[in-house]
Order: sequence, then C-alpha cells, then structure tokens
Amino acid sequence: MEIKLPEILAPVGNFESLRAAVVNGANAVYLGLKDFSARAKADNFSFDELSQAIAYAHLFGVKVYIAVNTLIKNSEMAMAIEHINTAAKLGADAFIIQDLGLLNNIRNSINVPLHASTQMGIHNTYGAEFAKKCGFDRVILSRETTLKDIREIKKNVDIEVETFVQGALCVAFSGNCLFSSLVSGYSGNRGKCLQLCRKKYELDINGLKSSGYNLSAKDICLLSDLKDLFDAGVDSFKIEGRMRRAEYVGESVSVYRHAIESLGKYNDYSVTDGEQQLKKIFNRGDYCRGYLHMPTENVIYPLVQGHKGVKIGTVEKVMGKSLILHSKQKVFSGDGLKFINETGETGGCLVTDSENIISNGNVKKGDDVFLTTDSKQLEEIRKRDRILEITYDILLQKNQPIKGVISCGKIKKTVVSSFYVQKAKTAPINSVTVVDIFSKGTVYPFKVTKVVAKVDDNIFVTIGQLKEFRRLMEQEMISAITDKNYSFRKRLNYGKEIFPFDEIKQDFGKPKIILNVDSQSFIDEFDETSKIDAFIFSPTDYSDIENIERVFSKSSKPIFLNTPIMARDKDLDILKKIADLPCVENIIANNLYALELFGDKNILLGDGLNLLNDSIAKEKVASLERDVFSKNDYLTVFSQVAIMLFAHCPYKNLNGACDKNCKGYSGKLVDERGNSFPFSRYKVKYCYAKLKNELPVFLEEEARKKGIQKRIYDFRGYSVIFAKSLLNEIFSNRIPSFKHTHFNYNKVLR
Repeated sequence: MEIKLPEILAPVGNFESLRAAVVNGANAVYLGLKDFSARAKADNFSFDELSQAIAYAHLFGVKVYIAVNTLIKNSEMAMAIEHINTAAKLGADAFIIQDLGLLNNIRNSINVPLHASTQMGIHNTYGAEFAKKCGFDRVILSRETTLKDIREIKKNVDIEVETFVQGALCVAFSGNCLFSSLVSGYSGNRGKCLQLCRKKYELDINGLKSSGYNLSAKDICLLSDLKDLFDAGVDSFKIEGRMRRAEYVGESVSVYRHAIESLGKYNDYSVTDGEQQLKKIFNRGDYCRGYLHMPTENVIYPLVQGHKGVKIGTVEKVMGKSLILHSKQKVFSGDGLKFINETGETGGCLVTDSENIISNGNVKKGDDVFLTTDSKQLEEIRKRDRILEITYDILLQKNQPIKGVISCGKIKKTVVSSFYVQKAKTAPINSVTVVDIFSKGTVYPFKVTKVVAKVDDNIFVTIGQLKEFRRLMEQEMISAITDKNYSFRKRLNYGKEIFPFDEIKQDFGKPKIILNVDSQSFIDEFDETSKIDAFIFSPTDYSDIENIERVFSKSSKPIFLNTPIMARDKDLDILKKIADLPCVENIIANNLYALELFGDKNILLGDGLNLLNDSIAKEKVASLERDVFSKNDYLTVFSQVAIMLFAHCPYKNLNGACDKNCKGYSGKLVDERGNSFPFSRYKVKYCYAKLKNELPVFLEEEARKKGIQKRIYDFRGYSVIFAKSLLNEIFSNRIPSFKHTHFNYNKVLR
C-alpha cells in the first residue's frame, strides 16, 4: 500500500519564490495579499498577480493558501471579507485565518478550507477541538507545541495538523507579542513587527549578567525529527520564510522533499547532508529543535542575530586585513564569510579573490570561519527548473477547420479551429512552416518536444491564424491539466450553524470594577470595598491547587480564575484538576483551549484571545491594541503589561542549567538605550516567564473621556499599599500622577 507522505508547504513572498517552491517539489505554498498579511513587509500579491500565481501553481498540482492572518479592525471587516471572496473566486485552495471575528463572518459562506493560523496559539487537544467546532479544517500549531501534544491532537481530534519544521522561531508565544505595538504602534498582530527581539539586551537575573542578543531565538530545524512527526500523523510540514530569498525557499523545499521521500521509501534519510545545505542557505544560531522534546528548551543564541552559515574552519593567520584560513572547504570568488569567536561576530567579507581573503572588522587568529554564501550552491539552485513537455499533432485539410491534438503526459486534448482552411491563391502554406510555428513561442512552463503536421497541398491560412490556434491549444491544455489537479478545494467543515462562542456561559452578573491580583492579601484587603465588584485571581503557581481552593472559598465577591495562555502536556493534568473544582465557577479564557477545557464554567473572554473587533458579541477583556471599544468590553486601565510570554527559561539561558529547586527569580532585560524590561515567572507544571514593560499602562483619563464603565485594574507584581493609594485617588475622582505609559490609540495598529 502506498504511504501518504506529509505535505511540504513553502513560503512565498513573491513570484520568484513561488517558482522556486514549485520547481523544487512543494505540495503547497502560502502567500499574502497586499492587505491583511502577517508579513506586510514582503512583496505580497495583488489580485492580478494572485491569479497568475494560482494558474502557475495549479499547473503542477500545487495548492495555494492565502494568509489573511492579521487582526481585523471593525472598519476593515467588509474589505477583508471582500478580499477573501475575490481570492476564492480566483481559485485559492485555503485561507489562513487569525481573527476570530473574521472567521465568524465567513465560516458559513466560504466553501474553501479554513486553516487556524499559528497566531491563534493552538497547542493542545482542547484548543484543536474548539478550533474544529469553530469550523476550521486545519490547525497550524504554535511553535511551542510538544511532540506529546501533537500525538494527542492527532489521536483525539479529527482535524488536519500543520507543524513548522524550518525557519525563524519567535521568542514570544504565538500571537501574544505586544512589544512592537507598545513601543511604536506597529503591531506584530497586524503584520508590522519591528523585530525588537533581534536587538541587543543585557540580561540581569539575581545579579548574574550577560550582554548580547538575549531575545533572539535560533532558527528551528526539525530535519532530524521528521520520522517522529511523520509517525505522529502530521499532515503538513511548514517552512517559514516569506521574507527570505527565493534560493532559501528552493533549497529548503528540496532538502525536505528528499528527506520525506526517502523516509517513505526506506524508512530512513540522511540528516547531516541536508542540515549542511540548509545551514549555508540560512542559519540563525546553529538551529534548534524548538520545544518539541523539551518544553522549556533554551532557544536563545546571544552571539549573532542574523545568518551564521556553516563552520568551515578557523583563522590561521592575520596580516592586516588579509587572512590565511585553515579550512576543510575551498572558498571561491562570490562566497560570503563570517568570523565569530566566543564574544560574537568579529568580521566578515565577500570573497573576490580566493587566494587573498580580505576581511573587515577586527578578526583575530583562532576565530571560527563560517561560510554564509556558497556561490556554487546558489548557482546550482538557480539552474533548477520544472517544465511540462507537450507534443502537437496538427491536421490542415482544404475547406475544413484545423484539427489539433495537444498532449502532455497522459493528458490529450483535441481542439478544432473556428475558421476554415482555404485554397491557396498565391503562396501556399507547407508543413515546414506549421512545424516551425508550433515549435516555438510556447508559454512557460511548457516545452515542445515534438510536432507532427499533416498539410494538404495548395492550401492557405495566415501565420496569425496559426499562432492564435496554437495559443488556443495551450489554453485548452492548461485548463485540462488544472481541472485534473484542481480537485482539492472542498471544505470538510462547512456550514456549521452554531458558532461555539454563542454557547459560552456568562452568568457572572454585571461587575464593573474588577481587580486582577496574584495573592490572597489583595482579596482580604478589598473584599469589603463596595466599589470593587469582582476579582481576577492570577496564580503564580497553578500547581498549588490547595491555595486556589482557599482563595476562591474565602471571598464574598465573584472571582475569575485567569487561565494561563500556554498549557502543554503535563500542564493539562493540573488544569484538569482545577476545572473539576466546584468553587471555581468563573474563568478568564486567554486561549482557545480554555474555552473547551473549562466549557462548563462562566467564561469572560480574555485579552489573550486578541478579539479586536465586535464580530463576537460576548463580554470580553479588550485587547490593548483595540482602537474602538464596545459595551461588551472591559478595559484594562492599569497594568504592567506583559509584552511577551516565554516558554524558555531566561535563568536557564543565563546560568546554563535549570534550577529544579527554583522558587522564582527576579530579572530584567536592558536595551542599548537603557530602557528596562523586567520579567517574572509563573508556573503550571512547567515554568513560564513574562517580559513586561517597566512603566505600567495607565488609561484612567482615556477611560473617563470615552465613558468606559467596565474597568480592570491589574495589580499583579504590586503591593497592597500601592493599590490602595492608587484606588483611593481614583475613587475620589482624581487622576493619580505618576510615571506611566499608554498605547497611542491614534497610531496603534498601523
């Protein structure tokens, strides 16, 4: 029985990359339109370009997925829906969606598969199950997902699974990075990330310090894990890189194509050779395997934040700017080199004379030499092509239409002209001319390998008529091939009448003023305060279930459990126990999994769900990236905002090992301008770190101007004394004066 191999899904930022993906064996590509793409800086595609891209891809049976994977404003919703409808008519094979409101608006009208974007942060069975109920046909798992959770999803949920195998790794949890938008108004959730994580920061934890690219994650490479993913049942292997060059796309697809075909045939494949090829084309930090096997894996590479290449030797001698290398590989003119030691990058060069290596920077004897551009590799990649061989059989008979048969592989198409062959009055046409016309001028990617022409004596047609007939035959063949390949558009999860968000219970009354706290002392202090209507409890240790029971049992006011954004394999064992507690009646859902796991509770939709518009008419905590607020929104008025959530441990990154007796730590990152970003730890089964802005967001004045009554004051990380002082001022109708920041609503989400 033939083994079904996983799909290889390639990134496409422009037509050149599309061609590279198709030529090298991709089964599908994903690309963005000019609007609503999470890679707004890529070239992306106009509708005319999209039409051409789909036509080209479908000739080779390659699917085209459209990434409409940004958050959508209320004012943009109609345009986003129109774009999707247009792309569907052009032949798109799937849409990648992040915005839940957009999903609600299109789920019953688009008969094209819908894929849940990795920006939705789906990473366990509960999230996958809820996504299926929403109408998704596929989930693109967050990069934090473990192999155990992948296996559980495929075992328990009837939904396609797509997993990243190659490319850039966001250091922050998928879809929940606010760093760029807080600092500049350019939102990563809107495709305009400034990549502030790639800058230098000093890491300081408990007095230990290290300077470097301490937020810059290595690229992920799961080439050595393909068998595990294959056995787990992953449907699609996704390569990241819509911002990268076509050669990267081509080589990545080629390496993974060879690997999975070898896996399918021989149950084995070469990892080493493939990794060397990949490292030369682009390699940040010598690669990592993400969190597939280790949920708290250290993924940071602090020495170099860009392309590192593959190590080929060391510097043997330095003579001014000239270098002598001790290398296991000969370098050629056009190659790129980078020099690195234990402190970081020391220099680089483009080789113009292989016998005289001239470097810039401050290269020293003993520095490692890395090949960052292999000119021979690039030349070989660019030579690759993929064509469709066609043959023509042409029959011209007097007083008859031209009859032609065009063949491509097993596909044959008979075409008859709309005009008739005439008797020649002066210069008759002959078979040599017919063969010549049909042998050249064919559109790419067709290549004519044979033309047979049978031509009556003394007949005439114009050269223009023959060329037009040839174009007609080509179009007929294109249609025939496309029809054969284009049988994969049917949506499996179409026409769901009930949207699961509509069934969420919200019987928690109508609290207006809510405090978000992380200790019992706050609840004890404010439980009798009449102006406080409810609490959100955000444990620093979810595994301390006795403490959670104690907190929920003591208050006379409603309490919401703030569920963690990430919940992976062993975390779920703890959260299931919490879900069974009768005293926990209300929760804040910050990820889709919580809507499923805590589905019998009263649920306030959290800001972790990124609900930017009003297309889901439920009570929710407004995203701090919202520009317009509705009556259903709770506004977080005061908070030391978490701008990133880490699965890796910063302390482990600094110390080199995990402290298994760790009871927490205090630390911060400091940028080159002296701005400080503290982080704090919380624990489920695994530890997680939140990177915060040093200054709290404070929107009291804006809330009053906008008449927002439903407010949340987040005092996590603050003392009871500070909270009392701030609230006393506010309840006395004054605006407290202290150093703070705020989102600029006139500029945010550009």
